[in-house]
Amino acid sequence: MTPNLIPIFVNGRPLRVTPGRSLAQSLGDHDPDLLALVLGGATATDARGLPVDADAPVTAGAIYRVQRSARTEESTDA
Repeated sequence: MTPNLIPIFVNGRPLRVTPGRSLAQSLGDHDPDLLALVLGGATATDARGLPVDADAPVTAGAIYRVQRSARTEESTDA
């Protein structure tokens, strides 16, 4: 019997993931390139644009966006 899967959305793409898995684990299962971005310092945010912990469990229907910042930590405003 296959486990029940829950829907989440990452960068507008629907994914069906195992309940209780973290965002990082779910990305590793479905999109290793996005996981590499997150592990490399990219920001993962929720539907409101608030940062989320990639190690926190995902919830059914959650909407996530993964993006790199155009700024580096060393850059400063003029």
